[in-house]
Amino acid sequence: MSVDSPQSPDSIGLEVVHRSDAWSVTLRSNAGVVTTSLVNLEEDILSFQYGVKPFDARVELTVAGESMSGSVVTGEGETRHRRSISAHRATLTDEDSALKQNAESKRAVEQAREFMGAWELSLRRISAEPDDPISMGMVVADLDGKLIVGHSRFSMKGPQKRVDDVQITNDGLRWALDGDVFGPLNVNLAADGDALRVNINSGQQPLLTGTAIHKPNASDVAVDRAQLIQNPGTEVVGVIGEQARVVEVDGDVLVIRQGEVVSRILKGDPLLLLFEWFRLPQKSHLISAKSNIAWSVTGSKIQSWDIRNSQHPSALGNCDVPGNPPKLAHRAGDLVFATNWNGRADTQQVQVVDVSDPGNPILVASHSTPKGATNYDLTVSGSTLYLANAYGLRITDVTNQRAPVLRGIFEGRGRWVRGVDVVGSTAYIATSMHGGASWLQVVDVSDPTAPVQTGIYRSTGGSQDVSVSGDLAVVADRAAGIVVLDVSDPQNVRRVGYSRTIGHAKKVDIFGELAFVADGVFGLKALHVIRYTEQVE
Repeated sequence: MSVDSPQSPDSIGLEVVHRSDAWSVTLRSNAGVVTTSLVNLEEDILSFQYGVKPFDARVELTVAGESMSGSVVTGEGETRHRRSISAHRATLTDEDSALKQNAESKRAVEQAREFMGAWELSLRRISAEPDDPISMGMVVADLDGKLIVGHSRFSMKGPQKRVDDVQITNDGLRWALDGDVFGPLNVNLAADGDALRVNINSGQQPLLTGTAIHKPNASDVAVDRAQLIQNPGTEVVGVIGEQARVVEVDGDVLVIRQGEVVSRILKGDPLLLLFEWFRLPQKSHLISAKSNIAWSVTGSKIQSWDIRNSQHPSALGNCDVPGNPPKLAHRAGDLVFATNWNGRADTQQVQVVDVSDPGNPILVASHSTPKGATNYDLTVSGSTLYLANAYGLRITDVTNQRAPVLRGIFEGRGRWVRGVDVVGSTAYIATSMHGGASWLQVVDVSDPTAPVQTGIYRSTGGSQDVSVSGDLAVVADRAAGIVVLDVSDPQNVRRVGYSRTIGHAKKVDIFGELAFVADGVFGLKALHVIRYTEQVE
């Protein structure tokens, strides 16, 4: 059976088993598996419970023939939320149909043999005045009986794009392509002697036309064949919209904010439903939430809130920080670190605020960073602050919170360090430079006064952020989506997976086997929830 919910990113497998007077229910989805024996069946109502308080979920379903309907409930008292769900008996997989589809796919690949290989496209706009030709690389390949196409971007630049849905027509091949500045495009390919004729439409309107010349190697047309045929190793679990962003990952709890609404997700919850935890005024930028206390940036203040009344949190205390409203803020234990520009001091600064007493936050230090150098990301590991900065990675000792001391600087391959994550004595930094070149760099910071690079991986999209779990590093690679890297051997960092996003991947947070990727273009943001389907060997 499957359980469907308008709030769930995918259908949920529901298996009910009865053995020796004992019931069990198993829920399966792309987000995980949960089995519970807390099951009750009375007349036509099936109910069960799973999870750990205060995140437990209670499901009630009423049986009506071949279907069921009911609700899922979380929370208690003012935090109690009920959502409607429905269930129906699942259709068995038609193996004969799958085999037939596979055979048809292989026949289609055979029909497309003349299009296989690497091609250099020379395109021109369809207009009254001729203009300079636009070059583009293309590789048509057979991937296990399936036809795929890989493109370089226009002007033979990265990142490359892969097309999995290729149609075979009477004239040749056809597929849809994200055309960057041109928008969504439809590509039509036809044989023309030793070359190919190419016509590209924007909707129904002809836009580009040209020819394609065969080249010996994929590298000749700016396409990496190994990456093209690589299994993505990921699957999209769902998308959380409404300007959603990850606030923090705190152990087994992920905190998400959408507008005024703050929600929590429990690790391993297969329903992956967002249930409102509390509300916070939109002008307050949430830093952290734990137990009954939340902290936010409100204007130029670090503000603490009592969130026991979920609909109307009450302000507990605040402290002013000198300068402009902070752009970055991070809570580490009883301290909040926030970065801003202080016009009076004429410098960028890291403000250190003691929040051990929520009713009386206290500014304990203002630590200056280079004037004019944007601060992009920060994290704290132990008593060390790592600041991703336009001039590099700045490593600062905050053992004495009242007098932070800069210990070292690692400039980075691209100088602009956009994102940082730290595991033990290793820092992972996403760096980039003007022109689009970007890298993930692995840095040994065991001696903060002399950080040393131990590994590097060149990305293609413009790396913006990185999050690490175990032997995996996930890079938000802007136009290339996300890249999953095996960093178990820093001397040989290798790509083991990827996932394309609709817009530009800007921030990434790992939560169990899921990556939550902040993605958007022109200010429209959403969280793409991506699961690793293959683990590092």
